Amino acid sequence: MIAFTRRTALLLAASSLLATALAATDGHADPADGTASGTLTVNGKVTPVAYATARQVPGFFDKSSMDTEVIVSDVPLDAQALGDPFVRGDLAAAGKLHAFEIVIDAAGTPVSTAWRDNGFKGAPAPSGLSSADPFVKSVLDGKVAAGSYKSAEPAEFFGNTYAFDVTFRAVVAP
Repeated sequence: MIAFTRRTALLLAASSLLATALAATDGHADPADGTASGTLTVNGKVTPVAYATARQVPGFFDKSSMDTEVIVSDVPLDAQALGDPFVRGDLAAAGKLHAFEIVIDAAGTPVSTAWRDNGFKGAPAPSGLSSADPFVKSVLDGKVAAGSYKSAEPAEFFGNTYAFDVTFRAVVAP
């Protein structure tokens, strides 16, 4: 009976801590876990970014390895948006999110990007990347992702112009 009481007490304490943590963050990623600076520009509209999140994802080219997905955005993202690109797309379409997503392989090289921004007109937001865009990795150790990424020059996609110049640092979620 004593073991049950201790186990129950531990479970209640853990539940209380979790509830307190969720209430404190209002379901959003903790801003202390990631910050960004710089801008995203779509068709002349410049959006400053302030938030960065990072998580491990299956390898873009090699599913047996882990890549790091970094999202820089103008607003904090809740757990649902972090885990679902369709939710991020819906938020962007509604004008509630402006974000740039970068997938970085284990060697520290960007392998994919995606935009979440309602400023793209007449076409979906572009994805992919240019090897001319300079990426500087500061830290990529599975615990922290930090670096900077910048358009070499403004790009064009179906009559839309866009550019990015971001610096980020985020704790990597598993």
